Amino acid sequence: AETAVVVVDRLLEGLAKQGEFPESIAFTLWGTDNIKTYGESLAQVLALVGARPVPDSLGRVNRVELIPLEELGRPRIDVVCNCSGVFRDLFINQMNLLDRAIKMAAEAEEPIEQNFVRKHALEQADEFNISLREASTRVFSNAAGSYSANVGLAIENGSNIDEQQLQEQFTKRKGFALNSDSPGELTESSDLFKSALSKVDLTFQNLD
Repeated sequence: AETAVVVVDRLLEGLAKQGEFPESIAFTLWGTDNIKTYGESLAQVLALVGARPVPDSLGRVNRVELIPLEELGRPRIDVVCNCSGVFRDLFINQMNLLDRAIKMAAEAEEPIEQNFVRKHALEQADEFNISLREASTRVFSNAAGSYSANVGLAIENGSNIDEQQLQEQFTKRKGFALNSDSPGELTESSDLFKSALSKVDLTFQNLD
């Protein structure tokens, strides 16, 4: 977790020096890399949102808590998590923890200039006429039993496929949302996925 915080701090500091402090970052989460790094990407997502894991007496992490803004010292950064099918299969419980942390941040009654998760969730709640909690959905993957967006395959096999078609294929295949309020369920939410992605300033992936 300490390494993850250092990486996040350096990322934000570097972007701030360029005058590009982000409001939203898209994360690509792969299963094998998280195994090799002992879940470092998970910790990075929590750090950006301004949350931390809370272990029980046996050291198991079953819940998270928000870091107070005064302690965090910066705004909460919105995140959009694109999880591979293998990641979904291996880390469904951890995906639930990420979803809980993001929803907690969205529901925190804080100034939107200090909480970009809340800022964007409020905008999406208005856009789709849904609850703030539903609008703060940020953890996406393939449908159960499905793997990959197959964008690379489409490019190799189709000479007449345009960028718009590739975008549609990606968001349709990867736009299934995890909801920690209904553990284990993945619901088709490609419109919400597209809306969340439209607010993204940069993409980050932790590879090992």
